[in-house]
Amino acid sequence: MTAPDNTLTSVAATAAEYLGLDSQRRYEIVSQQFPDWLRAEPIEFPPHHSTYGWHCRVEDCEAGMHATAPSAQLCVDHARRYDQVKGSVSYEAFIAAAEPNRSKTFGWALVRGPGCAVGDCEREQVARGYCRSHFNSLRKAQAKGTSESNWRPRQKPLPQVGQCAIDRCVHDKVTNMALGGVEQALCNNHAQHLRNCPKRPEASRPAAEWEAFFGDPTVVASTLPPSARGLLSLAALPTGLQREIRYALHRHAQLAWRAQWRPSVLRTIVEMLASAGVRSLSDPKVAEIAAANIRNLRYVLLALVSAARSLMFTADSARAAGWFDPILVGAAPFRDAGGVCRRRPWDLTPVKQRWLRDVLWDHLRDEALKPAGKGPTAQTIYYRLGGIGLLSAVLEQNRGDRGENPQALGKADAETVKQTWDLWFQEKIPLPVVTPYDQPRVFSASTRQVLMSAVRIVLRDARARGRTAAELDPFILSLPEYPVPQKNPRPRPLSYGDFQLLVAPESLQALDALDIENAGLSDIWLTHAFQGGRIVETLGLRLGCLGIVGAAQPYIWRDIAKAGVVDYGMPCYLPVYERLLQRQKITRARLRTRYRDELAGLDEHGRTRLEASWEREMPLFPRTNANYDLTLFASAAWFRDLFNEWLQGLGLSSVTSHQTRATLATSLLNNGAPPALVRQLLGHFSEKALAHYASYSDDTMSRHLQRIWAAGPGMDKPGTILLRPTELKADNPAAAAARIDLSVVPVEHGLCRYGPVVGGASCPYGKNCSDGPKGPCEHFVLTGADLAYWERKRDAAAHFAEGAPTDQARDYILNQWEPWEPVLTGLRQALDELGLLEAAEQLDLRSPVHDYFDPLFSTGFHLRQPNSPSETA
Repeated sequence: MTAPDNTLTSVAATAAEYLGLDSQRRYEIVSQQFPDWLRAEPIEFPPHHSTYGWHCRVEDCEAGMHATAPSAQLCVDHARRYDQVKGSVSYEAFIAAAEPNRSKTFGWALVRGPGCAVGDCEREQVARGYCRSHFNSLRKAQAKGTSESNWRPRQKPLPQVGQCAIDRCVHDKVTNMALGGVEQALCNNHAQHLRNCPKRPEASRPAAEWEAFFGDPTVVASTLPPSARGLLSLAALPTGLQREIRYALHRHAQLAWRAQWRPSVLRTIVEMLASAGVRSLSDPKVAEIAAANIRNLRYVLLALVSAARSLMFTADSARAAGWFDPILVGAAPFRDAGGVCRRRPWDLTPVKQRWLRDVLWDHLRDEALKPAGKGPTAQTIYYRLGGIGLLSAVLEQNRGDRGENPQALGKADAETVKQTWDLWFQEKIPLPVVTPYDQPRVFSASTRQVLMSAVRIVLRDARARGRTAAELDPFILSLPEYPVPQKNPRPRPLSYGDFQLLVAPESLQALDALDIENAGLSDIWLTHAFQGGRIVETLGLRLGCLGIVGAAQPYIWRDIAKAGVVDYGMPCYLPVYERLLQRQKITRARLRTRYRDELAGLDEHGRTRLEASWEREMPLFPRTNANYDLTLFASAAWFRDLFNEWLQGLGLSSVTSHQTRATLATSLLNNGAPPALVRQLLGHFSEKALAHYASYSDDTMSRHLQRIWAAGPGMDKPGTILLRPTELKADNPAAAAARIDLSVVPVEHGLCRYGPVVGGASCPYGKNCSDGPKGPCEHFVLTGADLAYWERKRDAAAHFAEGAPTDQARDYILNQWEPWEPVLTGLRQALDELGLLEAAEQLDLRSPVHDYFDPLFSTGFHLRQPNSPSETA
């Protein structure tokens, strides 16, 4: 793994001393950490370097490295072949069996081709086994009707011709080419290269002179051995620029999220810098060169500038120029939500007032120097830059001095700021461009509050540290404070059908199809769905997150991001445990491939220690791009993009992954899981959060309410309580079972006690439990779970009766509900005595959810329960 860059301790006693040195002295200190090959001229990159490797792992293979498969360190051809068989053949076995390829770029001009097929002919063959002269002779003979067999015996060997005009090229010259009015004799391949030059992009096209053509990188590469692919000469550059590039190469190799740079690309960049007369990477010409080139060259060149920034600039020069980089003050970059550090500097130039920009710069320096884990994320920094930028725009627009004099600001200016921000919000006026990503464009209630809060934090921090004059206090203290908007509705549980669709084998196969790099997308989803973690917690699982507790209980350990709890253990669902064991094997295999050189140089004890460190530090789901060391966790953005694409394919675009937490909590509570266990699985440290999910636990609640039976309106004594939950816990379970008499069948909003129907016969009353011709059925029983439904029906009828056209009609409607009054009154009193009345009143609000999960019998016992006394006891 990449070692940390500790370059200060041996020479400079403190970071302040080091940061105060000039660039040359700093380079002298840092360069002591450079490997020997980086200090040499030319630089000779190691063939299999983790960042600048250029040699295929197949022994004696001379082909160029693959640009998009850096972890395998194979050439294009071998990378393609390995991709076809990697599911069945190990990397080591493939390397051992693969045949090497010859280079098509380097060294081909140094090796002569086979000789002409005509005996003793000293010229190279060019077609059909013959040299150019013999091949032309054969074509003419065949055109006259002579066969090759008759032509061949008459041919005589030819002496050597002169060699190609390209220095060190050993091939025969075959044609004369003119350039700049001068002719040169070239071999066939170099002549073809000259013909193709006009087709190349203008920036990489050599000048129309022989000297420029002889120095063309492709021509030069053809006369160099394949080992020259790893060379980079900086001799043509000024000494200061050489230092900057070596320093940038060193720093880039320390980055966990670095890209792989091939020496050929670096050679092209060095040639462009030399031809443009650039003397430093801080030269404005560098940006012009980058803008004029293709994406790959532009990216590497700008990354070189970024990596060398802490050598080229000091904190004071950056502060004066209006940009901030934590590296300049000896701090680590601000991290984003996925743990990845931002590479670019923070542009402060949208803040026009110098005093305000300096206040912001000093604030960022203080935030960057906070201890590890205490500093803000990159998103927080975006907010603070955006808020201060908007404040700067208001001051520039409304003040005669454009806000340049802080002592002149007062309460009236703070009121102007509030009025302007409120106008932007109310009228949805596009905001000035104040952030690197041009966001936000229009104020929402949330962004207005967040950005103003950021302004207050920056200015009050400056005030507390004595960086602002006392005259500015009225302005700072009078800035508006907007309330935090109410949060979005809490996630609702997924429906049973949707959840089953999301975990169905066919759906998971579709998800795997999107996982081109086999990063474990379906493993992440199932772990998230069945373990209840937040998605960032699942993505942040470490390699050694699994284990067995006790005799055979699978456990999983994750960090509870929201509560700041590290390595929190919880029981693991067995199918998830088994999938993650397989994912561990895949990730360990990738780690052993990546660190094969390090492992090969260690004894058995050293290898054990290195692999043990992987268990604690390495991600179970490493990122798939710009993560050669496999130290970066998969990002939430990567998961979200693929997950949403998958959901759209399933027709569930409105679903969010976070809803699975509510689904898991509800399922556990419905199945009688103790609240303490649910809190452990979900990582809740608040009973209020758990209570939210418990409100969806309809099955648990209705199970209690169903154990209260009241005689229906058609019975002899309506409202008589026939059964209470306590009676099901009698000393004699048989007596309780006899009371039930195995004689109930659930019907809509009640129970049927008619024996023939319970036994399976058809209902003789046409299933008119509550509205038959003779009134409610005499076998119809209500449970506590039905109270709210029938009271709502009664109240609706009473409301309808008030609008009846005649008194007779009103009385008729109300009379229909008279038999129900004693039933509902008795049932209500019984529920009140048992403390279940409030639950019964709220149950009807949840009945749509309950009905969906149990559509046949919405409030009664399950069909299997009447024949199973143990389930009702």
